[in-house]
Amino acid sequence: MPHTEPASRSRAGWFWLVFGWLVTRAIAMAVWLWGVPVMSGDVDYYFNRMHQHLALGVPATMTMPEYPTPVLWVLLVPYLLGGGTLLGFKIAYVALMLALDLFFTILLGRGAPSAAAWYWVGFGLALGPIIYLRLDLLPALGAAGAVLALAAGRYRTSGILLGLGAGLKVWPATVYPVTFTGQRRRDHLITISFFATGVGLLIAALAYGGWNRLISPLQWQSGRGLQIESVWATVPMVAKLFQPGYTVKMSRWQAFEVFGPGVDAWLAVANVLGVAGYLVIAAGYLAWFRRAYPEAFRRRPRLVETASPLGVDLIAFATVTVITITLITNKTFSPQYLTWLGAATAVFWMVTEPDSPLGRTARTTGVWVLLLAVATQVVYPIGYDALLYPSMWDPAVTTVLALRNLGLVLLGGWLLIRLIPRLIPPRAAIAH
Repeated sequence: MPHTEPASRSRAGWFWLVFGWLVTRAIAMAVWLWGVPVMSGDVDYYFNRMHQHLALGVPATMTMPEYPTPVLWVLLVPYLLGGGTLLGFKIAYVALMLALDLFFTILLGRGAPSAAAWYWVGFGLALGPIIYLRLDLLPALGAAGAVLALAAGRYRTSGILLGLGAGLKVWPATVYPVTFTGQRRRDHLITISFFATGVGLLIAALAYGGWNRLISPLQWQSGRGLQIESVWATVPMVAKLFQPGYTVKMSRWQAFEVFGPGVDAWLAVANVLGVAGYLVIAAGYLAWFRRAYPEAFRRRPRLVETASPLGVDLIAFATVTVITITLITNKTFSPQYLTWLGAATAVFWMVTEPDSPLGRTARTTGVWVLLLAVATQVVYPIGYDALLYPSMWDPAVTTVLALRNLGLVLLGGWLLIRLIPRLIPPRAAIAH
């Protein structure tokens, strides 16, 4: 009898979690289907390019060159499930994304409904249907799933997930350096599985599409201009309200970019600070590795196993920080990119003790990211047309966009301030 009540509470908790997931996802689908059906334009694009590639013989070198080659293999699944039709592809694609979303929600429950799982359910409502109509959920869950696998002691799985995520979008590879904890066997398992997966995908991609197709996403990214949602486009977008000469239009890079006075200067700043952001991240990696393996920085370097303080909760914290810096410093910032941050924050929330300092940091970050997600959905899809065409709502939507970007910058600074002290060795260790 004593076990009946907890079991009953657990079943009730799962019922309400799944019910909440169903309701919020139904709302997201309604926003898409009845509110902004044009949101599925990218899914149409995926189908058209895959149909040309598979049915009409267009080579891989000319098929979606802005995406890594493994993306074509992923899109093969909904194409086959959809019977080669656009409607079938859409249904299969969205259904697969929803299934992955539900699976991740269940994983966050960790045997029983948790605050982290509820956070993810709320995040899906806050950001809206864009999560299911783009590809970014896949690398986001690759990186977040890798941290979950670490927490479960599945080190090979963690490395594989990071490798698969990086095969779809390069950024999950930036999580790998913060998986080190100073436990050599564990770190070796993650490293071997990560690089084996990555090298395997590289070889397969070379065989499928050749060298030019392999590097085309990097060339595409480097050639892009200032996307209107990026942090560095904030000043030109606000100036557009008060000064003539600014235009917003679709560029040849298939993104809406801002053009006008001073935009080239801001683009140069974005490029320089993008490099600076990666240098900051690289310095953070060095400090992290020094905490994991301090003997590697002695006069006679050795990889000696240590009892370092780099637990899974700190790894999750570092993951959130790296993603935030990446979003801030990038000259492109599509609304779906916030999915990366939402998934990582959910895992950060889950793996921290509620009463610990990092637990409070995780909850604060979660609230912050939810607000950013709501603002992002207000900008896209709700108010996006006001940014593109003359509209009385342009000042309001631009203000929300500017506040969203400011909030993201403040979040990044706050995360760095809280993370950096944890990467500085104590004086006793330095003296030793």
